[in-house]
Amino acid sequence: MNIRKFPWKKNVFRRLILSFICILLPLFILSMIIYNWGVHTLKSEISRSMSSQVSQYFGNLEQEFRRIQLLQYDCLTDNNLNALGSIPESMNNIERMESILRLQQRLNAIRNSSTYIIDVYAYIPSVQKKISALTVSAFNQEEMDGLKLAMDSTGSQLRDMNGRLFISAAYPTTSPGGSRKPQFILSVEFSKSKLNENLKKLVNSSDELLMLINPEYTISTSGGVRPDPMIADILSKHSEQNLVRTMNFANARYLAVYAYSPFFDAVLSKYVPVNAVFAPLDKFKNWFLLLAALSVMIIVMYSLYAYKYIHKPLLHLVKAFRRVEHEDLSVRIDHDVDDEFRYIYARFNSMLENLESLVDQVYKQQILTHRAELKQLQSQINPHFLYNSFFILNTMARLGDNENLEQFTNQLGVYFQFITRSHAEEVTLADEVKHAKVYAEIQSTRFSNRNQIEFGELPATISELMVPRLILQPLIENAFKHGLEQRSMNGILRVRFQHLADELQMIVEDNGSELSEEQLIHLRQSLAGNDVETTGMLNIHLRIRLKFGEGSGLLLEQSGLGGLKITVRIMLAERGA
Repeated sequence: MNIRKFPWKKNVFRRLILSFICILLPLFILSMIIYNWGVHTLKSEISRSMSSQVSQYFGNLEQEFRRIQLLQYDCLTDNNLNALGSIPESMNNIERMESILRLQQRLNAIRNSSTYIIDVYAYIPSVQKKISALTVSAFNQEEMDGLKLAMDSTGSQLRDMNGRLFISAAYPTTSPGGSRKPQFILSVEFSKSKLNENLKKLVNSSDELLMLINPEYTISTSGGVRPDPMIADILSKHSEQNLVRTMNFANARYLAVYAYSPFFDAVLSKYVPVNAVFAPLDKFKNWFLLLAALSVMIIVMYSLYAYKYIHKPLLHLVKAFRRVEHEDLSVRIDHDVDDEFRYIYARFNSMLENLESLVDQVYKQQILTHRAELKQLQSQINPHFLYNSFFILNTMARLGDNENLEQFTNQLGVYFQFITRSHAEEVTLADEVKHAKVYAEIQSTRFSNRNQIEFGELPATISELMVPRLILQPLIENAFKHGLEQRSMNGILRVRFQHLADELQMIVEDNGSELSEEQLIHLRQSLAGNDVETTGMLNIHLRIRLKFGEGSGLLLEQSGLGGLKITVRIMLAERGA
């Protein structure tokens, strides 16, 4: 990935801020979606609730008037009313008066059945009487003709006559425009003031308005009637569905709810100021704005916090590393706050101190010295070993021991060929073991076969393992020099190989001089402290550990044969061997 195309990826601080914004952004968007959905849902529920309230009220009002109308129709079959309207001549004055009184009782029962009713009237032409629930007056033909005319017209069951509201029923029932005159008309008068009082129960504040509008009359909770074109449209289409909309009405924004009733042929409309309806929702808006402002504040505060406590310490550390890259090991950094950066800074300073020490001690002294010793060991022929070999050759030639002479010269040739043929620092384990075996045979010849050499078989599974050169022969040389050289006879040198699950052991032991426990402890401590004077042993230990990792190296123990036991441990698992 090209960092030049994405410079923000190079800066940890920018990436940290961007990642934090990416975490907050979905939460903010989700909050905005939930807010909009919640406000929309609440507005819909409020509108639905208002529509349901108006519709339910109008339905209950219609049900009440239909109940009164049913009482009115039931009263048309009253015996007293029918007798007065059909056969008044068959009754004397007393019977006629009794029928009128009983009829008034029936009319009064209808009147008392509802608070909306002012009075109930029976217009009876045959007796020339207008009988109400409270009075009996002279018959008025003009009023009866007006009621008959209102009944013949279509529209509302509740009709307006000269500012008064009536529901009328005639007997017998005639079709509109018919020539037959009814025997009597029963009319119920309703109170506009009672209707107005009942409408006001749906009004919660003075800003709200409720109107019952019919083409003939209007009942309003306010002083004046305000025109609304939607009502005329509903009346003209006779739409029975409930409508909800917002509109500019009387120089204000209102939420208008409409309910139409075919019984009244009227529209009940309620107008509520939008601010009053949705004022509680403004709190949600304010909370959302507060959330947005709080989110921005959190991002700013987090940015300042990250810059001060993360970016600046990291930048300080990066600058220190860059100085170290330019070989300035004297740089030291410190941190005032007791947090993880103080620990990192302290470890950084400690690392530089150790690095300076390593540069002086390890790289300049130990590593260079070990490499020089390794090169010298690989290229140098031990003069003492060479002199002894020539003396043995001279003795064999002088004695005419041609068979052993031939074998000894072949062994020397193989030995020097391995020493001088290559400068490679690693060989296969099979070649290393072969060389060590040849060296042991040469030494056996040198010591006139007074030492017994036991060389175990190398497992074929690890014969091709690459190991540092000359890690086995110097150990055999050490056994001859410090152990077997002092014995005049019956010396034993044993070399064995053990291949475990994840470890290879090459064991070299002898029955030379027995070591005390103090001497053995001293050797182990010297080996662990990189201060062993034994020829090549420390060099071998370091090279094996460098090649095969921690756990590998030399292990010094008391041999069961009586001398020293040296185990070369190679951890195969660490290198995937």
